[in-house]
Order: sequence, then structure tokens, then C-alpha cells
Amino acid sequence: MVLLEKDPFLKFSIFPNSDNLYLLHLHEIIGSFVFYQVVNAYIAPWLNKAIFKSHYTSIDDEKVRVNFDIHTVFNIQCLISFYTIAPILLLPVGLDIVMYHDELCSMVSALTMGYFLWDCYICVKHFKLYGFEFLAHALSSLYVFTVSLRPFCQPWVGKFLLFEASTPFVNTNFFIAQMSRGSTDAVVPPWFNMLNGLLLLVTFFSVRILWGFTAVTLLMRQMWKSRHQLPLVQSMILLVLNVGLNTLNIVWFKKMLKLAKKMMGGSSKVSKMA
Repeated sequence: MVLLEKDPFLKFSIFPNSDNLYLLHLHEIIGSFVFYQVVNAYIAPWLNKAIFKSHYTSIDDEKVRVNFDIHTVFNIQCLISFYTIAPILLLPVGLDIVMYHDELCSMVSALTMGYFLWDCYICVKHFKLYGFEFLAHALSSLYVFTVSLRPFCQPWVGKFLLFEASTPFVNTNFFIAQMSRGSTDAVVPPWFNMLNGLLLLVTFFSVRILWGFTAVTLLMRQMWKSRHQLPLVQSMILLVLNVGLNTLNIVWFKKMLKLAKKMMGGSSKVSKMA
């Protein structure tokens, strides 16, 4: 058994003596959902007013303002994920995926479940804004972290959350695009925009595609070795969802490359005219 730190929130459990991890960490799931709702409703708007000033307060389109706030929530969630997975990130890949669980992995799973519950709620509430792709991503991610409290594949919880490493660059790209809308002057130096775009492409490809397919391959090998102990239905769903999410990431990456090519083409035209 790998010894890690204790879950600091476990003392607040509603069912402290339960052997069921869902009940034991229920307060963290609920608390996480409520936290992100509060962040979205109050903290994100306040931060956006303070940081982006008139670029935010002058937004007339309600959908754009909603999207602005939600991207800020994404950034906050990303920071929380990195902080919470730090102690569990280097757990050995070879740990038992059927039986192994610990307080910190369960805590991360519970907090992430709460976040993706909120994400599903947002995708349904603003379906016209985000569409089926984002709802499918939220539901799939929710399932992955829900089964980890079975427990199942807990050593992989931190490793799969590494996918969030590209999120800050995605959000920065969104903020730059929104601030530049309707403005003839560059709101940020061109080199910063290009650097963020490059980091976005490199990071997205590295963590969501290269590591994504590598992680699924390694997990499939572990599942095959433990195939006689595995819950068959959950295992098949988990693998299908992971392959599906990785495929969706390829689709998104192609869109990013297409947009980057279009932006570079626009920049070269401007330089020729100058």
C-alpha cells in the first residue's frame, strides 16, 4: 500500500463510518458542485470586472458574458486540479486498478465529480451555446470519475487529470479573441498571442492526444492482465469513453490547426500590405 497524505475534508463526512466511498465522500461531491456554482455566479463576474474592465463590462450579448464567466471558472478548476493531483500524480502505474484506493485519490475523484456535475448542468442550461459535443464530453468525464469511487482505476485519477494542462491556454486564447472583437488596435502584443497559440497547440497535442492514447493503451494492458477481476460492463464503457474522448480531442486539435493556419495567413497578408 502506498502511503499518502490524509484527506483534509474527510472529517466533515456526512457518513464517516461508511465503507461506501460514494457516501463517505458525498459531502465533497455536493460541496464541489455548490462551490463551482458560487464561483460562476459571483466570483467569476467580479474577477472579470477587475481584470478585463471595460472589455467585460461593455459586453451587451448575454451569451458572450456567460461564456466569459464560464471560461474563468474553467481556469479556477484547472488550478484546483493541479494542486490536488500533485501528491498522487506519481503513483506507480502498476498498482492494482481493481482494489487500490486511498483518501486523496478518492477526494480528487469526488471533487472532480462535483465539477463535472456542474459542467453537465451548465451544458444543459446553455445547450444552444455549447451544443452536443461539450455535453458529451462532460457526461463522459463525469462517468470516468464516478466509477473511480467504486473503487476502480484510482491510480489513474491524477494521470487523466493531466489533460487539463492545456486548459489555461485555451481560455487565454478565448479571452484575447473576446477583447480583440470590434477593436482595430491589438489588446495584447502580437508575440504574446502567437506564443499562447503555440503553447496551446503543443500542450494540447502532448497531454490530450499523445499522452491520452498512451494512457489508454497502458490502461488496456492493465485491464487485460486483471480481466478476470474486472467489472466487465464498467470496464468496456470506460475504455469506449476514453477512446471517444481522445477522438474528440483529435477533432478539436484539427480545428485549432485550421484556425492557426487561417490566422497566420491573415498575418502574412497584413505584413505584405505594410
